[in-house]
Amino acid sequence: MDLQISKQTFAVGGATSGLGRAITERLIREGATVIGIGRNQTTLAELTESYGTQFVAFAADLNESADVRALGEELVTRQVDGCIFNSGGPPPGTVLELGMSDWDAAYASTLRWKIQLTKALLPGFRKRRAGTLLFVESVSIKQPIDNLVLSNAFRAAVAGFVKTLSREEGPYGVNANIIAPGYHATDRITTVLEQAASLQNKSIDEVEKQFLAEVPIGRLGDPEEFARLAAFLVSPAARYISGQTVTVDGGLTRFLTG
Repeated sequence: MDLQISKQTFAVGGATSGLGRAITERLIREGATVIGIGRNQTTLAELTESYGTQFVAFAADLNESADVRALGEELVTRQVDGCIFNSGGPPPGTVLELGMSDWDAAYASTLRWKIQLTKALLPGFRKRRAGTLLFVESVSIKQPIDNLVLSNAFRAAVAGFVKTLSREEGPYGVNANIIAPGYHATDRITTVLEQAASLQNKSIDEVEKQFLAEVPIGRLGDPEEFARLAAFLVSPAARYISGQTVTVDGGLTRFLTG
């Protein structure tokens, strides 16, 4: 299927690793140009060397408001066709374990920068009457995950923001969606497994088996599988899809509509 994005430009957060890197490389294979956002300048340079003019590196810490402001200015100048909002999730922990500083940091890393960057992009999207916003979140939006209270709370806030955004901006040709991964083979799941193993005094292998017992398909997700759907959702083929949260979780979520 030709996604018709070969002449388009997309910004991708967390482009140097995990799901962000998989999305970056999928969009490039589809012929798009990617502005890859990340903190690891060595990996950004490697991606630039590998993909040439199809990859434009932008070093930024998305927790820092000044970096997000500079990023917004760059994306407006380049008139990007869409933005994939992706960054690392907040740390594991329970309500009693985590302090208020943890909550403040999670707000900055999981919600605030997405609002700030969206507000920078919307005037240009409205003017061109076109633009697509895709937020990479978590199945915790639909089904809270034990020991991840920060993710459970702030991903739900993103869902409320995106649904509202889709209704406000739809008349201007802008669509906004969430793609929510379950357990995928990335560094993020390794961190979650290690924390759970420590809490339960079990091996990582034992905890992984517990996690996968909840997944009907019985394995971790492949980031490339995830990236194919992300590429579709930012393509012209998905312009009539807006305000949705699409889970990619091997059947993990028990929520009736996925």
